[in-house]
Amino acid sequence: MLKIKHYAFSRTGFTLLELLVVISIFVIAAGISWGAFRTLSPSWRLAGLVRDIVTDIRYAQQQTVTEQIGYGVYFSTNTNEYWIVRHGETDEILRKKPLPQDITFSEIVGLSSNEVIFNPYGAVKEAGSVSLINASGKKETIEIRPSGFVRIEAD
Repeated sequence: MLKIKHYAFSRTGFTLLELLVVISIFVIAAGISWGAFRTLSPSWRLAGLVRDIVTDIRYAQQQTVTEQIGYGVYFSTNTNEYWIVRHGETDEILRKKPLPQDITFSEIVGLSSNEVIFNPYGAVKEAGSVSLINASGKKETIEIRPSGFVRIEAD
């Protein structure tokens, strides 16, 4: 009996149909991700801004303790920005930082001049809180305690 050998050709690569299925899965996943990103982006921007403000408040506190000269952070509700201020013989604005257009100050409580001012020991002259709100209504509050401890409260 004579045996015939069959040589099978191995198939390599993808068919056009397989390639289109993979591409469509990626497009659908990207669409879902983009929608979630657009929904969460305002909250992330608010949280990032609040962390930046807390960092600047702590910077002012550290500079006060280091230099034994009063520093503070002033919140301007009229211009929607905040300033880092050095209170020496004359007041000097070190930095002005505007808030993004979709974030505003919601309320400032306990700070008579809308400013957190530190004494040479790192404590604040007036304790209080600063609340910010974004366009979608999410609110975060920075609480400044009498000892100078600063913390974030999310609503």
